[in-house]
Amino acid sequence: MLSHEGKDRALTLRSVSAPGDETPHPSSDGSRAEGGRKAARSEVAILIVVTVMIWAATAFYLATTTPKYTASVTIGSAALDSQGSAPPTMSSLGLSLPISLGTLTKPTDKYIYIISTPSFAKRLMERGDFARLIFSDRWNGTEWTAPNGITNDVSMWLRELFGYQAWAPPDDNDVSNYLNNNLVLRPDTNTDFVEISFDHRDPKVAAHVLDMITSEGDRYLKEANEEAYQSQVDFITKRIQQSGNLEVVNALRSYLMNVVLNKTLIEESTKYAVRVWGTPSVSSLPTKPPVLLAALLGFVLGPILAFSIIFFGRWIRSGR
Repeated sequence: MLSHEGKDRALTLRSVSAPGDETPHPSSDGSRAEGGRKAARSEVAILIVVTVMIWAATAFYLATTTPKYTASVTIGSAALDSQGSAPPTMSSLGLSLPISLGTLTKPTDKYIYIISTPSFAKRLMERGDFARLIFSDRWNGTEWTAPNGITNDVSMWLRELFGYQAWAPPDDNDVSNYLNNNLVLRPDTNTDFVEISFDHRDPKVAAHVLDMITSEGDRYLKEANEEAYQSQVDFITKRIQQSGNLEVVNALRSYLMNVVLNKTLIEESTKYAVRVWGTPSVSSLPTKPPVLLAALLGFVLGPILAFSIIFFGRWIRSGR
């Protein structure tokens, strides 16, 4: 028979070993609390570090990005390019002319197409002053220099490392890329007007370059149409000499007079396809980069990214 002390010891052992009756050690609650405090501190640190990093990156972007001003102008048709359609008798004669004489597109449509082509960039590049204007940071007054900036330095170093030429003066491809990035065309679908804008870090240069682009584009279209009309003149003159049909000859001579008249109008005009309406306007404050928008995005995205990281960390720790 067990003594009273032995019975008490056995009851104590049974109560401890019984399933579901274990009492946690007092130190386990403290460990959980300490772990929660550490997790909270780490989350606060993540929130602060990530937010500060995003804000610092935004500030660095705004501080290092070159501000640009926008010059804009509105152009419209000069009303000369719409002339020169073929008389009805030409189609009835079944003659095939070297250019299409169907419904001509608007002059501004042709203009937009022309100034967006690489050939127009090459034409501008042939004017040495244009390249020196838009790439003035690389022109020291007598010769071209290497582009500045950390990314350009790294790029040149890598080129030299692999045996390539480190840099080269700007070419027509550089001009074309620059126009694609800084020239904006906004046609009005309801009218024959187009707003053209150009961005540059110097507002005076922006206005001057925009004037050069509008003038050169009009001149380019004028020359292209002069060549087309001259091709028509040569073609019709040849057909007149070859044809023995009096009706055909008379129709050709009538049409030739119209072609010669249009060609003369083109040659005598100072503005062929487009005219500038009003005067170019230049923004008084930089339009790029968008300082307010970038600051707001950086201010909002910092905490959002930080909370996303914290939420993902909790999801990982939960074992889901």
